Order: sequence, then C-alpha cells, then structure tokens
Amino acid sequence: MKKVLILDDRDDYLRALRGALRKDFDPVTVKNLAEARQALDSTILVALIDVRLSEEDANNREGLDFLRWAKERHPNIPMILMSAYRDFDAVVEALNLGADYFLRKPIDLRELKELLHAFAEHGAMPERTAELRSRMEREP
Repeated sequence: MKKVLILDDRDDYLRALRGALRKDFDPVTVKNLAEARQALDSTILVALIDVRLSEEDANNREGLDFLRWAKERHPNIPMILMSAYRDFDAVVEALNLGADYFLRKPIDLRELKELLHAFAEHGAMPERTAELRSRMEREP
C-alpha cells in the first residue's frame, strides 16, 4: 500500500483525509513538526502538508519549515502543500522551497486522489510544478 504522510494540526481534518484515502493509500497522519520529522522516511511516497499548523497564529508557517527540512533530507519525495488561507506569499515561498504542488482547502478529494496517484507512481513531476507556477502568475 502506498504510504502518504499527512501533516495538519486539526484532528477532524486528519480523520476526514485518513477516511477518504485509506481505500487507495496508507495514510500516516501527524499533527506537529516533531511527529512529521519522525514519520518521514523513505517508505513515504508523497507528503501532504498544511502550511499553518496553528489556527491561533496568523503568522504561523510551520508547514514551510517542515518542507524546507524535508527537502534537504528526502528531496525525491513529492511534497504537496495545502492551506485554507489565501496567502499568495506562502504559495510562492512553498514553490521556491521545492513544493511540487499547492492545494487550497477545502480540498477536492477527487483532485487530491488523482495527484497522489500520479506522484506516487511517477515521483516529482516538473511539468505539474511548472503548470502551478504558471497558474499562480496569472492570478490577480
């Protein structure tokens, strides 16, 4: 079974994603940076990372800290970032740090499953990242 790491601070969101993905994947859910760092290893095929790991702190971007750390240690694991907030700077920073894709919450589960399958089968796909960069440049 394809292991997917999911990092999000909200239990309800982790439960929902675990339930939605468990038929096709082996979701490994974690709530904070320490758990994520411990869980990320070469058996993880794709990581899904929330940008903000504290709803109370509008400046929180711990997901980007994890992305930076993860790309240094496991550069070949595709990283998909997600956020409920319209933070264009976070998207740009995530892409510059090596994120392979960026999703806005609430996530379309069909799109997520398609992305996870594609990344799990093909690894990082530069054309997907280029497509996302192009879309972001066109947004106002």
